[in-house]
Amino acid sequence: MFKDLSVKTKLLIPTFSLIVILLFLGSMIIVFSYTKIVSLGALNEKILFGNIISDTLHSLQKERGLSTGFLTNIDDTFTQELLLQRKKSDKNIERLFDFLTRVKCKSFKEKVEKELLFLKNLQLIRKNIDNHHLTYNDVIKRYLIMNRSLLSIIVYIAKSSHIPNITENILAYSHLLYLKENLGLERAKGVVILSKGELTPDILINFTNLIAVQNQHEQLFFEYASEEILQYYNAIVRITLFKDVKILEQELIKKEFLHENISAKYWYNLMTDKLDALDSIAKYIKARTTLKIDKKIEEAQRLFVLVVFLTIVSLLIFIYMIIIFLRLAKEEQRLRVVMDKYIISSVTDTKGKILDVSEAFCKISGYTKEELIGQPHKIVRHPDMSPTIFKELWSKIQKGDSWSGKVKNRKKDGGFYWVYANIEPLYNTKGIIDSYISIRLDITENELLLLKILEEEKKNKLQENFMQKQQRLAQMGEMISMIAHQWRQPLSAITAATGSLTLKAKRNKLDMSTAVELSERIKEFSLHLSSTIDDFRNFFKSNKVKTTTDFQKIVESVISIVEASLKKNKITLCTKYKNIQEFVTYENELKQVLLNLIKNAEDALLEEGVKEGIIYLTIDGMKLSVEDNAGGIPESITEKIFEPYFSTKMKKDGTGLGLYMSKLIIEDHCEGQLSVKNSINGAEFTISLGEKDD
Repeated sequence: MFKDLSVKTKLLIPTFSLIVILLFLGSMIIVFSYTKIVSLGALNEKILFGNIISDTLHSLQKERGLSTGFLTNIDDTFTQELLLQRKKSDKNIERLFDFLTRVKCKSFKEKVEKELLFLKNLQLIRKNIDNHHLTYNDVIKRYLIMNRSLLSIIVYIAKSSHIPNITENILAYSHLLYLKENLGLERAKGVVILSKGELTPDILINFTNLIAVQNQHEQLFFEYASEEILQYYNAIVRITLFKDVKILEQELIKKEFLHENISAKYWYNLMTDKLDALDSIAKYIKARTTLKIDKKIEEAQRLFVLVVFLTIVSLLIFIYMIIIFLRLAKEEQRLRVVMDKYIISSVTDTKGKILDVSEAFCKISGYTKEELIGQPHKIVRHPDMSPTIFKELWSKIQKGDSWSGKVKNRKKDGGFYWVYANIEPLYNTKGIIDSYISIRLDITENELLLLKILEEEKKNKLQENFMQKQQRLAQMGEMISMIAHQWRQPLSAITAATGSLTLKAKRNKLDMSTAVELSERIKEFSLHLSSTIDDFRNFFKSNKVKTTTDFQKIVESVISIVEASLKKNKITLCTKYKNIQEFVTYENELKQVLLNLIKNAEDALLEEGVKEGIIYLTIDGMKLSVEDNAGGIPESITEKIFEPYFSTKMKKDGTGLGLYMSKLIIEDHCEGQLSVKNSINGAEFTISLGEKDD
């Protein structure tokens, strides 16, 4: 079912799923970050509330001490200070309830309200104190209940913290407050002892227990306090005040106060100074804890902003990617349509059964998709193709290699077409070949053109051979003419010598010396004729083996053949050797070309009727120039003179093959170039070896 969906739909389904996942994850991270900020904010709110509780607790501790002093002393030593302290306590309590109205955490608010119910009895306690309806022990107990309710709130705040270092700070803070509370009780008990002037065993045990509990809370404070807080604490406790308190405590326990002038007021003030010093430590802890929580909130807020920003940016990028993907999908679909229409392709299974074909494949083969799919690929195999090719093909692709080559296929109507095929194996997710894809290029026109070219080359080869034979015949005619020129003088001399012999013999005037002389002359002329025959025979030998030679040797060999004819026609042959350089070539073919050029120059001089005809032969390394003074070639026919059957010989029968065949020999056989130009004297033909034009 899924495979029937469009490419666009196939892309949108996973893309939409990814967007949903991205939004879900982003939302979860945002919610987590926001929850962390809210949680930190709630914790910060509790800590700030705890700071106010600490201030209230400190005020009530002072108020408790002053109240015990007020009840145990008849004079007004503690009265005025007690009234002032009550006002301070009321302000802190007012701050406490005012802040409580702004607390957002409902459960925390309910918990605190229950613990603060005892504060509502404070006014009644104060009234009973003023009327002396309460004993100092009652006062201590009632204030102790209120203070412990406040301390329980601090402990609750510590338990609600989820940040280890902040939790440790709050726990250290709570134990310091418990230490202060017990020190406040000690202060109140000491005021009673000094005011009454008595120390019963029960009071002594209670007094020493308070000191022991303080030590326990101090140890717990040390356990939870950070290094920074401990340093501050140790700096405070080093002051003389703490030593004085310890000395006075020992005196009270040993009852030495009975012999010393120590007033309850002095004790109260000394203990109050110690409590104030501990309160400064508590404030330091509050400040450090608040700073840490503020830093945590700031980090959480930055993280929240970053997460929101990254989520939005990621979403925008993802949306942009979707747009790009959709465009690519659209482009891919368009390319698929184009490829299907114009690219000849097919997919087969591992046994060669067709799984899919392009529209172009159907068009060139003449089959429909329905006719091809499910059929073996040999349905389009042409009988002209050798089975060996397909055996090699299957051997390669089954090994995982690709195969490329020309294939002749058969159309449905019996016709044929040529393709250049490239076949590649396709693998499944397990890395096993499960199909093959073939991309083909229609090369039918190229193959037909190549066939036509081969046929034309064959025809041209036959024509070339025919023209070479004709040129050979023409050259042989010219050679026979030159042989005749070479033989006329020796034959005339032989005829004259034999005639002289005959005449002298008939007249009986033939002596031995004359007979020998005439015989030697006849022999010499006969050898000359034989040598001429050998020269021409060697010249026409079909020697297709390259040999090492140079233009000087070639020129001297050709001159021996044409010299007689040139002398007869009063044509001067001038040779100039600038640079002699050896090379490897077909020597006899090069001689034939040079002979043809010299003969053409001779014919041109004779046709133009030049009285003092000159042929210049110039050798410069691998270049040889043949120049005459016959006036040159008309510009209108310069480009045609190398064409087959084109001739300028009007007075003599010309085949038009000499220059054509000469150019063919130089450029195709000797790998050089034959060119012509008009000099100041006449036509100049140049043979350049090693400079073949592409």
